Amino acid sequence: MSSLENQAFAGQNDLTYTITTQGATYQNDAIEASVIIDILVGFETDPDDFIVLEPSAPIGGSVYMQAIPTPDEDGGFSVELRLEHADGTFSHYSYSTTDKDEAIRMCLDYWGMQKLPDLSGWEDVTDQF
Repeated sequence: MSSLENQAFAGQNDLTYTITTQGATYQNDAIEASVIIDILVGFETDPDDFIVLEPSAPIGGSVYMQAIPTPDEDGGFSVELRLEHADGTFSHYSYSTTDKDEAIRMCLDYWGMQKLPDLSGWEDVTDQF
């Protein structure tokens, strides 16, 4: 098991997850770190794929995290996060990276440790929705 996979198990709790991709939907019992890693690595061969990680309850206000390949950036990823607020509004953030391990780590932290990334370097794209 890689160090990325090992870190994903540090904080498992009672949340359940659904992962949706272009080709399949995975329910909680079928989700392992290797599934998330394989999907993200698979973007290289299927540039139309995506991954959406949806927890059963919000994580720090976040109702999902998603990632897609960015064909204009060779091997790049766009990771997005939606935060829902108590007043019924939401904020949507986007982050671009060409570091595959960084994108994988964000998804594994979200799933395995229920940890949001530091959004200070992310772009607020709420006005696009």
